[in-house]
Amino acid sequence: MKRRDVVRALLVPQEGPQEGSGDGPEEGGRAPAPAAPRRVAAHAVRAMGLQLDHLAEAAREAARLGEQLAGGEAVVALDPVLVDPSFATDRLARTGDRDYRRLVESLRERGQLVPILVRPHPGRPGRYQVAYGHRRLEAAAELGLPVKAVVRVLSDAELVVAQGRENAERRNLSFIERALFAARLAAAGFDRATLNAALGVHTAEMTRLLTVAAGVPAEVAQAIGPAPKAGRPRWMAFVSALAEPDGAARMWDLMAEPAWQRLATDRRFETALAALETAGESPLEAGAAPIRVERRGPILHLTIDERRAPGLGRLVLERLGDLVVDVPG
Repeated sequence: MKRRDVVRALLVPQEGPQEGSGDGPEEGGRAPAPAAPRRVAAHAVRAMGLQLDHLAEAAREAARLGEQLAGGEAVVALDPVLVDPSFATDRLARTGDRDYRRLVESLRERGQLVPILVRPHPGRPGRYQVAYGHRRLEAAAELGLPVKAVVRVLSDAELVVAQGRENAERRNLSFIERALFAARLAAAGFDRATLNAALGVHTAEMTRLLTVAAGVPAEVAQAIGPAPKAGRPRWMAFVSALAEPDGAARMWDLMAEPAWQRLATDRRFETALAALETAGESPLEAGAAPIRVERRGPILHLTIDERRAPGLGRLVLERLGDLVVDVPG
C-alpha cells in the first residue's frame, strides 16, 4: 500500500455501521445522517508521515541485509581505524547535519543494522577501503564501536558504481555534490559509461553536472556546502553569474563575511546567488560619478570619492540621521 493510501485509510472513516455502536437504519427506513469526518491535526499527519518513512527505510535495510546473506557474503566486524574512505569523495559534509546525529543515536540505541561495503585496500595491505557506508563508519568510530562490513574484491570502477548507487538509494546527494563527484571520477580517468552508471544519469545530464562542477571552484563549493534545496537550474544560473566580470571577486568578498559564514547552507547559496545576480557597481550619475553603489546580498555599500566631491562625505554623514527610518523588529 502506498504511503498516501495508508494516510487516507487512517483519516477517512470506514463506511457502514461499527459493531456494537447501535448505528443502523432507523425505524421508518430512514438512514441516520452520516457522522462528520474525524479531523486529524496537521502535526499528527506529519508525524505519521515521518514514521512511515522510517518504516520504509527499515524495510529497505532488511532487504539489503537479506540479499547480502543470501549471496553467501559474510559480515565481519572491523576496527574503524583500519578502514579508509573511498578515493572518490562524494559529500561536502558527512557529519555536519542533523541526519548524521540521528544516525549516531540510532547506532547507540539499536546497533548497526546494515553492514557497510568495503574492499581490501589495493595499495595498503592489511587495510580496507569503503565503497559505501562512510557515515556509518564515522558514527561507529565516534561511538568507539567496531563497524560491521561486507568485504568484497572490487575494481575501481565497481567501487564507484556501488558507491553511487547506494547514495541514490539511501539519501540522494545534492546537485552540487553529485556534480563534484562526477568531476572527481572524470578526473580519475573513468569513461562516460562508468560515470553515467555511478550516478544513474544519461549523457545529457552528465554534461550538465560536469559543466557546473567546472564552473564552481572547489573552495566556493566547500564554503557554500551541499545546499540540498538548490537544484540544477539555480546552480547553472550561479555558474553564469559567477562568470560575469567581478563575479568571482564579489563571491570571495561574500565568503569572507562572518555573518554569511554563520548562515545555513541553503541560505548561503541563496545569498550568494542574489549577490552575484545584482549589478556589482552602478553610477548614480551619467559618466564617472563621485558616488558608487555596490550591493552584496542584503548589504549595500556606498563609496564616496572626496577627491572629486570634497565635503560630500561630511554632508552625507550630517544628514544621515534625517534619512534613517526606524523599522520595528
